[in-house]
Amino acid sequence: MVYSGTGCEIYLVFPPEISHKTAVQFAESGSLGNIACALLQSRRDGTVDRTHGEMLLRFAHAANIPLLLENDISAAADLGADGVHIPADEDLYTKARNALGDDAIVGVDCGLSRHAGLTLGEMGADYVAFSGAPGQPQCARNAGLVEIIRWWSQTVVVPCVAWDTSSGDAARRLAGSGADFVAMGAPIWSHPEGPATATAELSAQLTDR
Repeated sequence: MVYSGTGCEIYLVFPPEISHKTAVQFAESGSLGNIACALLQSRRDGTVDRTHGEMLLRFAHAANIPLLLENDISAAADLGADGVHIPADEDLYTKARNALGDDAIVGVDCGLSRHAGLTLGEMGADYVAFSGAPGQPQCARNAGLVEIIRWWSQTVVVPCVAWDTSSGDAARRLAGSGADFVAMGAPIWSHPEGPATATAELSAQLTDR
């Protein structure tokens, strides 16, 4: 994933159970134009729904947006996904890179660990994601997240993602701290006026900050 350098951008997280109807309506709304990168979350067993993966890949690639799969390296290789998002583990990173190749996007969730971020960044991770704890919800409320993102943005050139951002206000705060991307899922899909409105509002918030 190449950061455009034009300000903080949206990293959209698709839930593992997203319906075909919802995905089609979202894609046809033109809202993918607000998105820099997207991820299909894995199910509890660590695999993605491959039917959903194929569908979202068609939509994303038509809009020239990279789509990553969470944890499921095998599915990413088989479906031709643009990469994977995995925990910050050196052996797992090596496995993903070997399976998907140098051109794939391999991003890592580092929790609040500067050491993990630096280590995986030096190994070649395309981005590091910081969160309150890997895989835990609402971690953007953790005060330590703002601090580590500010430090990272001032120190390291590898792009960083504020993971699991809980709201538009949190996204603005994290963008102001130096995040290159804000990853948001549930608040987008639960928006009362729908995900198209949610991504448009979030894009405006990040632009106007």
